[in-house]
Amino acid sequence: MPGIRLSQNAAGHRQLWKMVVAGMALAIMAGCQEDSGASRAASSQANEASEQRLGDAVSSIRDTLGQPEPVQEETSNTGVPADEESITPPTLRWDAPLTREDGSRLYASDISGYRIYYRLRHRDSFEVISLSGDEDTRYQLEDFPPGAYEFSITALDDSGLESKRSDAVTVDLI
Repeated sequence: MPGIRLSQNAAGHRQLWKMVVAGMALAIMAGCQEDSGASRAASSQANEASEQRLGDAVSSIRDTLGQPEPVQEETSNTGVPADEESITPPTLRWDAPLTREDGSRLYASDISGYRIYYRLRHRDSFEVISLSGDEDTRYQLEDFPPGAYEFSITALDDSGLESKRSDAVTVDLI
């Protein structure tokens, strides 16, 4: 039975990371007090000192979490960050089954395709997307309108036999 994974959207990771960093920045700045040298410095110097402390704190947290330093975003000629123009849609991913339901070995060459069963969670009936071939174990959800979906996958063998549906995965597309 195939296992299903949903890859995370790069923009979602970036947005979540920005929210975490912003929250930590507020907490750090709220707890920071300027030392006597900074309090006597000009306003711009105090701001620079504060930004440096914040940057050091964020770098320390990134090091602890094993996160790389972000690359400065480049913008395209449209004014939108370049990487946001090429954001990949959420992708449904699954592992090809290695055994048949009776426990016998299932070779990749025996798989003739997959079926993706999906529905909006408030609906009763499923719709089906048929995929031929054994190599592609992913499907981009780019043409799906926003909504709360449920997905499950079956495998088809070269004799036309269909496996049981995988456990359902719920996905909220925004």
